[in-house]
Amino acid sequence: MRLLAAALGVLLVSPMSGPDIERGLALARGREADRRQFHQRYITDLSGPSVAQIEIVTEFRRLVIIAEDHVLHGDFMFTRGLRAAEDAMKPTRGLITIKAQVRFNPLNTFIVSPPYTLALGRADSDVLQPIATDLTPTFSVPFKDRTSKKTLSSLLGCSLESSIEAATVGRTPRIVAVTLDGKDVGHTVVDFEHLD
Repeated sequence: MRLLAAALGVLLVSPMSGPDIERGLALARGREADRRQFHQRYITDLSGPSVAQIEIVTEFRRLVIIAEDHVLHGDFMFTRGLRAAEDAMKPTRGLITIKAQVRFNPLNTFIVSPPYTLALGRADSDVLQPIATDLTPTFSVPFKDRTSKKTLSSLLGCSLESSIEAATVGRTPRIVAVTLDGKDVGHTVVDFEHLD
């Protein structure tokens, strides 16, 4: 049954073709307003107390980000051919990256970040499946303590990131959540069918 589900997932997430790559490269060298509008579909700002933002990076969006970086650094030829773009995408072919920003209360006393994780669920279910997550703490700019004269920094939050096979997600609406000890602390519903 799992093999059948994986096979169906592969069919739902089609590989990028030459015209898709050309469209992504054209977008990367296009107007800033068009690029900003494109990226907004992939980013959800949350108003809850902990999770500030959830972001999705599909294979197509990753191509646009890579191409934008080349254009920013003056390498305009990157966006004029397919071979360089295909080579740049090889290491992450077929992957979707999910990112989240978690902020902590300014009065927190954490020494290390709590073990937040990312999780996925079906839109029609409350069950969330945790996924392997890389957690990177976010610290303040170092400052000098007035009494001890030591240089310190505060733990402000953390960044979460996970790369998973696109076939695992499929082209359906999914709940993307940040969890702590198995409890949902912030989530959004992402309709992967309408993302490039």
